[in-house]
Amino acid sequence: MDGESGTNTDDPAIPGLFERNPVSLTPAEVAAASRPPLTMIGNRLRETNANAPLSAAQSLVLSQLTTTDSMPITELAAADGRAISTMTEIVGRLTSAGLVVKRGGVEDRRQVRVAITAEGRRALEDNQRLRNQTLTERIAALSDQERAALAAALPALWKVAEIDPVAWPRVHPRSERRRRRTTR
Repeated sequence: MDGESGTNTDDPAIPGLFERNPVSLTPAEVAAASRPPLTMIGNRLRETNANAPLSAAQSLVLSQLTTTDSMPITELAAADGRAISTMTEIVGRLTSAGLVVKRGGVEDRRQVRVAITAEGRRALEDNQRLRNQTLTERIAALSDQERAALAAALPALWKVAEIDPVAWPRVHPRSERRRRRTTR
C-alpha cells in the first residue's frame, strides 16, 4: 500500500484507465479495473439472495436439474466444484424442502439421482426473478450508451465466467485445478 494515498501500488490507476482507448488496455489492466465492480455485483446478488428462499448453491443445483429428468449427485458436485459430501448435504436440504426428489439409478442402483419437483421449479423462478430485479433496477439507472456498452460486453463476460450460453443452465464440470479450497 502507498502510505500517503492508501492505494495499492500494484494496481494501475483505475480512473486513468477509463480515459484510455479500451483496445489499448492489457489483460492485467482490464482485470484490475473489472475486479472491484464484479466483486461488488457478486456481493449485491448475495445480499439479495440472503432475502431469497434459496442459497446460490441451491439455485445452481436446481438450474442444473431443469435441463434433464434427473442427474447423479456426483455430476452435480462436479459441475459446481464441490465435494460429493457437500452436494449430498445441499440435496438433502432441497429434498427436505420438497424442491427435489432422490431416486436410485436405473443401471446402477447404488447411484443416487436427483430430479427437480414442480415446487422446486417455482422456487427457482422466484429466486431468479428476485435476483434479476436487483440487477434490472441498477441497469435501468444507466444511460442508453452505458446500457449498450454493458450489452456489448455480455459475450465476453460469459466467456470469462467459462459458461457456454448455448448450454446454459447446464454448467460443465470444473477442472481439478479450480476446485474450491478445502480446509486442511
